[in-house]
Amino acid sequence: MSASPIRFGFVGLDHWYWAFSFADAVATSKDAEIVAVADSNLEHAQSFGKRFGVQKITTNPSELIEDPEIDVIASFISVDQNPKICIAAARSHKHIFSVKPMACSLAEATEILNAVREAGVVFFPSESANRLSPQAQQIKHWIAEGRLGRIISATYSQHAGLPQSWPDETESGWFIDPERAPGGGWIDHSIYHIDMLRWLLDTEVEKIGGRSEHLKYPDLAFEDYGLASIHFKNGLEATVEVTWIAPPRGGRTAWTMIGTEGAVSSDTMTGKLAVVGDFLPLEGWVQAPSLAGGDQGLSHMIACVRGEATPIATAEDGWRNLAACLAFYEAAAKGTTGTPETPPTK
Repeated sequence: MSASPIRFGFVGLDHWYWAFSFADAVATSKDAEIVAVADSNLEHAQSFGKRFGVQKITTNPSELIEDPEIDVIASFISVDQNPKICIAAARSHKHIFSVKPMACSLAEATEILNAVREAGVVFFPSESANRLSPQAQQIKHWIAEGRLGRIISATYSQHAGLPQSWPDETESGWFIDPERAPGGGWIDHSIYHIDMLRWLLDTEVEKIGGRSEHLKYPDLAFEDYGLASIHFKNGLEATVEVTWIAPPRGGRTAWTMIGTEGAVSSDTMTGKLAVVGDFLPLEGWVQAPSLAGGDQGLSHMIACVRGEATPIATAEDGWRNLAACLAFYEAAAKGTTGTPETPPTK
């Protein structure tokens, strides 16, 4: 007899980009279902409910957090509100799929971490979902096999436009409000790459510095451009440039990792993954279509909730990713380099 589907309650649609993509994965899974949605904007909640066939729609998150029939709280509320949702969910023994970053400050992140540890629930930071993509899994395998040698350098560049508060709206809303988010154009996507490098190479950020600037939107409360120089504990040197300055329809992501014996590179403009290294009989750079697929981490989350898998990422990862990003902002403001704080021990 197959196991019962894992029941998800969606709390907050502020980060609708993630909410919709994750809901798409849940809606097409035989092992999961969306049973309720809560958002302070009733029209948004009703629109989501209609799109995904959700019957229970409310503006009160507590109704979902306290519902004994819900197994997982998927929190895509604004970052400033996420700590209270995650803490309440953990105390109600709900597993958590969390918006990124998990909090605006390390003090709040620590409160989430302690609540999750005490409850013994699964906490999955959304920025870590890319670890489960076919492409990331393949690259991790190549590195483990030694096909690229020791990875010594990484560059990452992502240019996007200003975020939208809701589909087809021109305003950015909470994304550019310093009271509701810890940063702007840089942290928005750099947190994914920092998490990826930490995981791929099993290392931590040791030093970070760089520049945080207003290049296109001088009146924006947050930076629209950020460039970080990062030294990892294993010796890796990385640069991470992330912005909101892309022209209309001109978003692009490109990255390269260079090892002592090979390298791997990707560019969304070409849709190709390129690799060079120990891949005989192939010699030199070889291009292939990027490895697509994946379900936003849903199947892994389900397996972890059922006790069938060990989480590939935890609240500690979310804490470390946030710490690295906050250390960047502090260092950029001072024109120095900084060392991220480390999470409290259990």
